[in-house]
Amino acid sequence: MNKRRSFSLPAPSRGVNRNLCIATLVVAILWMSSILWPAEPTAGWPFVAEMQASAWVAGVLAAAGIGILRSVRRAALCAALALLAVLIVPRVPAPNFSDATNPTRVFSLNTYWGKADDKRIARAIDELKPDVVFLLETNAEEVASVADKTGYLPMTQPRPGNDRADNVVALVSASYKEKTGAHGNMVRGLTRFQTPRVNAPLGGNREFVGVHAVAPAKDDRPAWERDLANLSEWANSRRHLVLAGDFNATRSHPRYRDFELSDCTGHLAHTPTWPAVFPVIRLDHIMTTGECLGGGTKRILGTDHLAVWADVTT
Repeated sequence: MNKRRSFSLPAPSRGVNRNLCIATLVVAILWMSSILWPAEPTAGWPFVAEMQASAWVAGVLAAAGIGILRSVRRAALCAALALLAVLIVPRVPAPNFSDATNPTRVFSLNTYWGKADDKRIARAIDELKPDVVFLLETNAEEVASVADKTGYLPMTQPRPGNDRADNVVALVSASYKEKTGAHGNMVRGLTRFQTPRVNAPLGGNREFVGVHAVAPAKDDRPAWERDLANLSEWANSRRHLVLAGDFNATRSHPRYRDFELSDCTGHLAHTPTWPAVFPVIRLDHIMTTGECLGGGTKRILGTDHLAVWADVTT
């Protein structure tokens, strides 16, 4: 009689697991350490900005590396728990213990060259009722449409004939303009793109500035570093200031951490805003020299960014 032979794959040895753990941790530590590298000259190097933006993945990788010491199953469990924490914590509302009154609500949306649905932008504005609105990568037609549908007043205008990334426009509600004497102008020389400012002289002499930094791609990496350096140096010298827009940077980027303002998300961590379908990193921010009293994000069809809003003091 022939006896059946059973075959099974041998379990990985402890030595193999240990080597996998060491290799995984070395990669994870190197990856995570990128957020501490000096902005000059590393911000201009290929893939550094991407490594820094995705440094949270290194944390998940490190958890898997520690788990592999026991088994592949333990590694998968550790990685899953770390990933779950990354997904959940930024979506937990932050407690607010401030006794500040009369905050200003700010709303910002990168409309991705003006392709965001105007009706949905207007609907979001009607729902949130912000005092100050910034539309990035917009155009004259979109601004006029949103103003017509909401009754908001443009404080600045897009560049004539330009309907791509350059245009950043500020609008305010009629009630906010009446209450604060709001008027608009442009801040020059900070970034490649328009930098509109809303001045509110009757509201504590506040400044609300729309921000759009160039993306760290290809030959624009040095320009991205300069944009953020210019913005942080200028902002850190101001009082009663709010910045809002697409910084094309996360808190993992050294130049972004140069800002000495409070970053308002309304949650325990930075709720991601890009890409809109399944956001994994936060590129869009609202910062203030004052306090953050709440905030959130909103999906608008037609653009690859989520809108951000926040209640702030200055």
